[in-house]
Amino acid sequence: MTILEIFEKVNLVIPIEQRVFFNLFEDTVNELQSLYRDFVFIKDTEYTPPESLTDENVVLPLYHNSIVDNILFLANKGETYKSEFIRKSRDAYLKYWNDNAKGRRIRRMRW
Repeated sequence: MTILEIFEKVNLVIPIEQRVFFNLFEDTVNELQSLYRDFVFIKDTEYTPPESLTDENVVLPLYHNSIVDNILFLANKGETYKSEFIRKSRDAYLKYWNDNAKGRRIRRMRW
């Protein structure tokens, strides 16, 4: 999903200016990065905050719906969007983490 498509999804629920959208998008991506460090961006790409709707979106695809929910929460649309953001982003992280594990198991820590 491109940045334009995310912007359109947000605008269907609440009208928002582009500059405000870019600020909320950047805040959301930074929050995702702080939560799930390694599995947020497409490999071998570097994130730069968007300056136009045609900029490339380097966030992994499964996070896109959670980004929409968090932007709606930050735009004061409701508390339920935050819980959906957390649920969807956690599901996306687990999917990417499991794909990266490739069948390996992590042993339980012992005392």
